[in-house]
Amino acid sequence: MEIKTDTGLATGHRKKRRSKRVLILGLGNILLKDEGIGAYIATELQKKNLPENVEVIDGGTSGLDILLSQDGLYKLVIVDALKAGKKPGTIYKAVFKGRKKNNLTKIFSRKKNSQISLHQVGLIEALAAAEKLNRAPSEVIIIGVEPAEVDCGLEPTQLVKQRSAEIINTVLEEIEDAVYED
Repeated sequence: MEIKTDTGLATGHRKKRRSKRVLILGLGNILLKDEGIGAYIATELQKKNLPENVEVIDGGTSGLDILLSQDGLYKLVIVDALKAGKKPGTIYKAVFKGRKKNNLTKIFSRKKNSQISLHQVGLIEALAAAEKLNRAPSEVIIIGVEPAEVDCGLEPTQLVKQRSAEIINTVLEEIEDAVYED
């Protein structure tokens, strides 16, 4: 009699499950209302019971240098306020992998897209440096929210804060595929 495992293979041929490293980096200035949405989301995610392969960092306004200290990242998920001219509270998601990831710095350097994020220059520099050091993640996901207000205040506006559950779910969807079999 052959004994089947959860992988459907006979005992002795079991595949070992390993996790791919994921970094969720919340960016933003918590002193400027909606500009701090990335940091706010990072704090909310840190309260959740996430898989061991997932690290959540509140990067504040200078967190992109954190990327340079990371090695062996599979996926980088950046959460930030993104100003792209849509209705406040709009959630954006951009996925960069393969050829598209290699062109990320060119995409964000175009004049037409130059006002996307207050952290854009740091993002371009950090990703370019990470690539030169062979530390760039395989995938870069940017999840952003169109701010309603970027003004003095310690909390995101009610409009943007109401979108936090959807933002968190979008981030959680991105970590679901970070388990693979050897």
